[in-house]
Amino acid sequence: METERLIRVTALELFVERGFDATTTKQIADAAGVAHGTVFLVAATKEALLVKVLEEQLREVVAGRARRLPARDIRAQLLHVFNGLFDFYAREPQLSRVFLKSIMFFGESIAKAQYDEHVAHFAAYLASLFDAAIARGELAQETDSKVAASNVLALYLLHTLSFLNDEERDRRALGARFRAGLEAMLGGLRVRRRRQ
Repeated sequence: METERLIRVTALELFVERGFDATTTKQIADAAGVAHGTVFLVAATKEALLVKVLEEQLREVVAGRARRLPARDIRAQLLHVFNGLFDFYAREPQLSRVFLKSIMFFGESIAKAQYDEHVAHFAAYLASLFDAAIARGELAQETDSKVAASNVLALYLLHTLSFLNDEERDRRALGARFRAGLEAMLGGLRVRRRRQ
């Protein structure tokens, strides 16, 4: 387990320092002090290793945000979680671009399976936030929490891709665009109060 952690940490350091394309699995093995074949016990390909490493980073961001989640207000909760992810992408834009490019069109099935599992867990977490908001009376009872979670993920992906494709990345503008889209989506899910 320690060897796997060492390989993941080393891979991330080299990907950040040299770039994904310029880093080889042999360089990762040499820097980690392990045999070249050992890297492939952690991930079958360099692409799969990148997905594994960055998904671990993103899971840590979400877990940290979840521990400090606002108690109420689905909008505030979602902004709190996604702003942590946007901050990560703003810190590592080049690596994030490679990561998002690789998850758009997987070249190999192991990385895709890892990614699908990651997204399923994150979507379930988001759906649980929507379920809690429904139970608190913030959202209409007929709200489908799984569909709402999928819609938020689509909004997140759209704005993240746009941000990473911008020549001059504006983190504040990214947050504002996501917030506006989220507000529009939540507006359709809010409980409608009947007028007396």
